[in-house]
Amino acid sequence: MLLNLDFHHEKNYIDSDKIAILNDKFNDIQSKQLYKSVDNNRILLTPKETYSEPIFDDLCKNINKFFRNELGLTNLKLSNLWLFSTSSADVNSSKLPYIPHFDKLRFFKAMVYLHEVTSDNGPIYLGRAKNKEDIEQRRRRLPDDYKMKSLNTIKKHDIKKELTPLIGSAGDVIFFDTNTPHKAGILSDGFKRQVLRFDFELSGLNPKPSLINRILKKYF
Repeated sequence: MLLNLDFHHEKNYIDSDKIAILNDKFNDIQSKQLYKSVDNNRILLTPKETYSEPIFDDLCKNINKFFRNELGLTNLKLSNLWLFSTSSADVNSSKLPYIPHFDKLRFFKAMVYLHEVTSDNGPIYLGRAKNKEDIEQRRRRLPDDYKMKSLNTIKKHDIKKELTPLIGSAGDVIFFDTNTPHKAGILSDGFKRQVLRFDFELSGLNPKPSLINRILKKYF
């Protein structure tokens, strides 16, 4: 399935008053450990948890509307909301996600900048694939051990021009398809990055785990 979106940078999407509220909520969740921490720099909210927070619920609805009305992507369903707080100590430039790649599970994501993101803050890098259908076919064939074998990495000859760092201001939102070549930026010493990332899924793009796999994941 080919879809038109590669990536889109919407500047000043969220006004300064709402950004201040989002930062307060982010810091409150982080300090009080209100939701599941995947590791030191990532907090995960389920759709139900996202909708329970009015500021996140409102923003999620507006972002979904932008995907639909401005980018032509309909019937998207929220999968997760991630809160990222990254420092230079979290970076390993030799491993994913710091090398160009596409994702095994295809999502349409919206990354919200909660503060100014310069080249020192490790902005996301995005580009355009020369052959979108090839990326989609490769994605669907990825085995379970694809990360160990680096099967989802993208070489320079597969990309049109260069990956571009998406520097921006507080309130900017980066919309992108995870089939798009992308990588995380390297943070300079002493710098941090705090962002929200809404992950949306389109029905039929990702295979669903079998019943037995869901049971094993739940209990083991």
